[in-house]
Amino acid sequence: MNSVTDPSRMRKLRRKEIRILFQLGNRAAAWDICRKLVSDNPSWPPGYSIMADLACRSGKWEEGERLFEKAAAEHETAGNTNAAVRLRIGPVYRLAEARDDYEKCLALCSSEGELKNVLKVRLGRLLGSNNVRLPEGVAQDRLAQRLLMLESAWRGMQQHELLKTALEWSNTEPEWRWRFIVESMDVSKRDGLDLDEWEKPIKSTVCPVLDPRFHNEWRNIFNDR
Repeated sequence: MNSVTDPSRMRKLRRKEIRILFQLGNRAAAWDICRKLVSDNPSWPPGYSIMADLACRSGKWEEGERLFEKAAAEHETAGNTNAAVRLRIGPVYRLAEARDDYEKCLALCSSEGELKNVLKVRLGRLLGSNNVRLPEGVAQDRLAQRLLMLESAWRGMQQHELLKTALEWSNTEPEWRWRFIVESMDVSKRDGLDLDEWEKPIKSTVCPVLDPRFHNEWRNIFNDR
């Protein structure tokens, strides 16, 4: 690293260094390097995302949410609207949902878009209403397809597809994958189905999942079995 002069290359190496240090358990050093990375590159959105990830891995959920919002704002300032939207309806939305801030969640997905439209339906259910209509047509976005399947199952449709989808789902979008598993199991429990068949997707989950609800849900699932 001492021989690298290109700032872009150095940022990539610093990201790897932070990840390795954290995996080795040297959290203090990872934080120090991350803070310096952000200080040296105050308008670089990924720096705030890296720090947000560290905050979540350290259980500092509110700080993580704030930093993801900062990363989204920097993306927006730089004209990268799509990246800003991905953060706002991704980790920012999930962290707000985890603390039951449904008002903020509604604001984050107030405009149109495949995933946003599915999240509106999801929010209707979380708020105790299944009256919000499911989006018509087939979603092109893979995540929107899967979450739409989950919402359909809560309304009595496509329950038979849930386990198959969970088994086929790799470890992309791990936080949404975990929500899909937990809430699909709730559907199966509601319908009086055997939950033992969910053991495989549960045990294939790469832990920990960066969601404030994960550890309690993981313990509850295995205590119930």
